[in-house]
Amino acid sequence: MRPARVQHLLLDAAAALPGASARTFADAGHERHPFGVVVDADGRTSRWQVAVVNAPGETWGAEDDPVPVLGEKPPAMEIPTLTNDLATVERALIAQLLATDPGQIASVELYSSLPKPPAVGYGATIAFHDGSRAFINHAR
Repeated sequence: MRPARVQHLLLDAAAALPGASARTFADAGHERHPFGVVVDADGRTSRWQVAVVNAPGETWGAEDDPVPVLGEKPPAMEIPTLTNDLATVERALIAQLLATDPGQIASVELYSSLPKPPAVGYGATIAFHDGSRAFINHAR
């Protein structure tokens, strides 16, 4: 899974959330990170950086997205009503992403629900059935 593809999926998920608008970092003029989306919801703007670790044996030089590997989908998450709380935006983004996933996602771990959240605080690690992983991190 390529970062641009994850960005596209996340952008579609954010745009589908009632009461939200979304654009890529590039469209928002955010140059600090190459991939990510900006989400406006309930009067608050949040930025969600996308970083990806390739599947084993896959190289960054390949021009095309790899063929999707499908498998069992993780359990669906309820999509919460958006508020300006980052944990709610995090959960809504990932829940919407899961709702539209055709089976590429193997598992999801929300940072805000961990007993000891990472320094980023909000975001998710998404494991795909092809062995790649995406990290969606709240960016300041």
